[in-house]
Amino acid sequence: MVENGEQPLRVAIIGAGMTGLLIGQGLRKNGYNVTVYEKEAYIGERVREWTMLIHWALPTLQKTLPDDILNDMRSAYTDPFYAYDKEKEALPFYNGNTGEIAFQVPAIGMRRVSRTRFRRLCTRGLDIRWSKAFKDLQMGENGPVTIIFEDGDRAEADFVIGADGTRSKVRRWLVGEEEGKVSASEHAITNGIVSYNDAEKARFVRTHPICALGSSSSGALFIAVQNVEDPEKPETWSFHVCRIFKSKTEALEGDEAIAQMKNMSKDVCEPFRSSIEWTPSGSQCFTTQMNYWITTPWDNRGSRVTLAGDAAHAMLPARGQGMNHALEDVDKLVAQLVRVKEGMPLQEALKTYEDEIFERGPRAVLTSLEDLDNLPKFEDPGSIRHQSHGLAKV
Repeated sequence: MVENGEQPLRVAIIGAGMTGLLIGQGLRKNGYNVTVYEKEAYIGERVREWTMLIHWALPTLQKTLPDDILNDMRSAYTDPFYAYDKEKEALPFYNGNTGEIAFQVPAIGMRRVSRTRFRRLCTRGLDIRWSKAFKDLQMGENGPVTIIFEDGDRAEADFVIGADGTRSKVRRWLVGEEEGKVSASEHAITNGIVSYNDAEKARFVRTHPICALGSSSSGALFIAVQNVEDPEKPETWSFHVCRIFKSKTEALEGDEAIAQMKNMSKDVCEPFRSSIEWTPSGSQCFTTQMNYWITTPWDNRGSRVTLAGDAAHAMLPARGQGMNHALEDVDKLVAQLVRVKEGMPLQEALKTYEDEIFERGPRAVLTSLEDLDNLPKFEDPGSIRHQSHGLAKV
């Protein structure tokens, strides 16, 4: 293994989700030879899309990405025409039973992006090997790591980063199948990407240009703009509609997921109720039980394998913390590998990164569970005020 400034380590990243791509960009920016391996054949092969909110980790993102990508970040925004830097308002959090705004969430400095468009942007300049599903690692006491893929291909690297998501295979390889398995939470989620094809409906649903939040007796409520192709043509806008509810459920998709979401949302306030009622048949909707994995220290096999993002701390999507903690991982891991390039021993640098994540990870995952368990429990579910947010119902 070559390190300490003689020659940059050959780094392999397993997973081309946001964590893997951002680590790849940060390392490429600092002179590393990086290859990313992804099981999908191309971005968008999995027909699932959602929005992501970047807030307290935005400075990390700006520090990590090369200038050419930062200059094109607006193309990944859910509404690229919206002037974020002029926004002084806060996100509305509704009493989902009555429609009253219960409180405001500060929104200055927030950015909401399309996961697919942001991923596509962050592939720029990276060496990505598609259709490479991770299977196994082989290594001796010294020397490179051999990565084995499901198709039988092999690759070598000096350092491997598992950024392969909530059900990470690299994590299970490191800590064992049982220890590395996710646990099912008590909460389920329905995510839907909805196009109403109606200008009046679209204007009504777009309560806030970033998102609107709420909590009702039947769970959490969420609406965000997904894509604005033309600000003058609301009929072309699409939206990310989400319900989080406390229940055990089987996985559903398409019209089955839509029917379940509509059935549980008859008594919620506007604009959430109509955003769900108007969801057309055939919309991309998925209902899944949400899983988590509480960070457990792993053996990095002589400082040759580590984890980041959901692979290191799979948490529930409360307050958008998952993406922001992933960015924290990116910042700290890239910083430590830059120190290795400058002469620090890899073992010392990796220990600094992992010690911090072993402390932060469990706390972040447990907090995400507590956040959903402790959503505001508003009363008066029978008094729904359809126009309390200032919009006339269509």
